[in-house]
Amino acid sequence: MQTKFTRFAAVAAALAVATVGLITTNAAAAPALGTNVLVASTGTANTIFTLTPPVGASCTGSGSGVPAYRWQTFFVSAAVDASTLTYASGPNAVAGQFVSPLYDSVGTPILNRNPASSPLGLISGIPTMSLSSLIGAVGLVDGAYKIGFACTQAGALDAGKYWETAITIGNVTATGFTYALGAGAAPVAPVLAGTLTPGDQTLGGSFTAALSTPTTTGYTVTAVPASGPTVTVPVAAVGAFTLTGLVNGTSYAVTVTGANGVGTSVNSNTVNGTPSPPVIGAPVLTATSGVGQVVLSWTTPVAPGAATLSGYTVIATPTVAGSPFSAVAGVNTLNVPAPGGSYSFTVQAIYTPVIYVGAVSNAASASSNNAQTLIQDLMVVRPAGALVLTQRCGVYGSAAAVSDNVFGPLALLLASPATADPVDATTGYTFGGLPTGSAPLLTVGGSGDPVFGGYPYPVDAVTGLPNPSYPTRCGIDLGTGKLITSGPKAGQYFTATGRMAQITVVNTQDVDGGWTLNGRMSTFTRTGGGDSFSGNLLGWNPEVTYDSAPNLDGYDMVVLPGGVREATSTASTTGLGAASNDVNTTQSQSLAKSAAFAGTAPGGTGSLGMAVIDARLRLLIPVSANSGTYTGTLTFTTV
Repeated sequence: MQTKFTRFAAVAAALAVATVGLITTNAAAAPALGTNVLVASTGTANTIFTLTPPVGASCTGSGSGVPAYRWQTFFVSAAVDASTLTYASGPNAVAGQFVSPLYDSVGTPILNRNPASSPLGLISGIPTMSLSSLIGAVGLVDGAYKIGFACTQAGALDAGKYWETAITIGNVTATGFTYALGAGAAPVAPVLAGTLTPGDQTLGGSFTAALSTPTTTGYTVTAVPASGPTVTVPVAAVGAFTLTGLVNGTSYAVTVTGANGVGTSVNSNTVNGTPSPPVIGAPVLTATSGVGQVVLSWTTPVAPGAATLSGYTVIATPTVAGSPFSAVAGVNTLNVPAPGGSYSFTVQAIYTPVIYVGAVSNAASASSNNAQTLIQDLMVVRPAGALVLTQRCGVYGSAAAVSDNVFGPLALLLASPATADPVDATTGYTFGGLPTGSAPLLTVGGSGDPVFGGYPYPVDAVTGLPNPSYPTRCGIDLGTGKLITSGPKAGQYFTATGRMAQITVVNTQDVDGGWTLNGRMSTFTRTGGGDSFSGNLLGWNPEVTYDSAPNLDGYDMVVLPGGVREATSTASTTGLGAASNDVNTTQSQSLAKSAAFAGTAPGGTGSLGMAVIDARLRLLIPVSANSGTYTGTLTFTTV
């Protein structure tokens, strides 16, 4: 194996320094004594084959004679005249051409072999061969070559005795190649499809080509313009191609050539094409009938960055005065004056440069109607308003969790009962159909309010004026008190908690002067008499469950909860209790008030609308009070 690599390196070095050119001396000469037989006739670099000269091929003398004769092998480019070669340690290098000995199947160069003594000079003992030693050889490319035998004496050709066979090498890579018997030829002309597809500065096409020997190594597509530079693009294989960098609107003559190791084909057929951008999408047009006109509107098509929208052209069918109409860029509507009748319209976007063309829109139809006038005068009465206060027994809003060192932690209370009005996702509260809960009573132990079905704003069926009943009563059971066993009031009081019945305030007065909802607690007295304690021992935590959201014009009712009230001393005038069993309205405490009344209303807010008010109740019962059931009256008023 060392011999093969040493010899091959010498051949490669000779090729690397050779001057590129063709040997022309005796280039057309043919072997005087015939050609060889190659088996297998096709294969790869690793195929083991036999090469046999014509029967009886022999040198002038044998290897034992004086001077000694030798037979040699050669593998040369088709342009090399083998009769001019000399041999020392292989055929001599030829500038610009591939020259090498052949190698046997184990990689040994076949050089300086002895002809037979009998029959005299016969070329014999020819080993099987392989081209694998030439993989990666410098200068070996796809193309036509010759392989053969030569008889020499002292390195020079013996009396013109050499035998050669034409082969073609193809598919040369760093790891192998193929061979085929025969000299091969340049590819035949490819066939270019008869239509080119225009694009924005591009032309697309496709071509086919016949197989060639050696294999075609690539193709070149050439576009020659009517004026300007020629554009070429290399293509690796038959099929589709795209020419880019062309000038829109310029006609190009396009051809294709193929090339292999032997040469380049003649040009294919010529196909002409003109690059141009694709048609830009159409606007979407709608038409609306009008009195004495048709109103048109359309969308703006998406256009490539190189196209500038300059305006639109609108065409009416049948034609009306002024058609076709124009609209500037940025305007997407048009009122078309027209006599009464039916019309169809199209619109097309116009771009610069003019190479960009917009598609015509859909046809949109509408009618121009003659002027017709009808009048209907409407009248409506807005009834007189009022400030209406209602309550619903057994209905409670939610109460936030609170905690102090007297009552301890009081958990969040959810709205009740379960059948209460549903909560609206937008406003947070709504009345759902008929009121739920039960009607308040007109007297203690009496009948329910007969206008309860109209809550929260009962009105007279004839006049439409508010007609609520006052006063109405709801009962609240705070249960049985529990003794305070820790904290600053341990051992001094029992505690009881609950919620007041839900109250609704509706304000429809003509004067938007604001309002306040006040509450006052009377003295708690024991059933059967004999004992009492102050209403000041009742505290509350007011909550505004709902107030009207802004109307369509932005008017907004804003209601603020009153302050939290704690149980105070019996003599206090700031608690919820009255000075006596009668309510002292001058000492009533605010449960809620409109922001307008409070003097803190931001711009655009007021007191008109509907509000829903709830409160958690917290009561202290003195241990000094005798046991029994105590009742008192929690009275609400609005001003």
